[in-house]
Amino acid sequence: MGMDFYKCLKYSSFVSGILVILIGVCGFVISRGNLITALESIKAVLFAVGSIGLIMGAVSIIKKDREKDRDWLEWKKRFEIFTYRVTISIMSIIILLYGCIIDEILFMFVK
Repeated sequence: MGMDFYKCLKYSSFVSGILVILIGVCGFVISRGNLITALESIKAVLFAVGSIGLIMGAVSIIKKDREKDRDWLEWKKRFEIFTYRVTISIMSIIILLYGCIIDEILFMFVK
């Protein structure tokens, strides 16, 4: 379970890092150098991506169709315990946590 969680943390950190860089640069350029606006853009995108991921995880849990044997065996090569439903949910929560960190940074700057 620990390795599965580590993989989720690694993959979601990679996705969050790419989003932070892309949205940060775009937000910084569009706002003509305003760091607060760039951070607000990053926070909004991280919250949106994390929320959409949680919705996808919830829908896949509710969905009646269970995974097929071939797909399940392929998934088990990457994650020992977690199903794709749990993996999507955990990765989305981690992305939302990165958004909360950006929000806390903004809270400290904008006092």
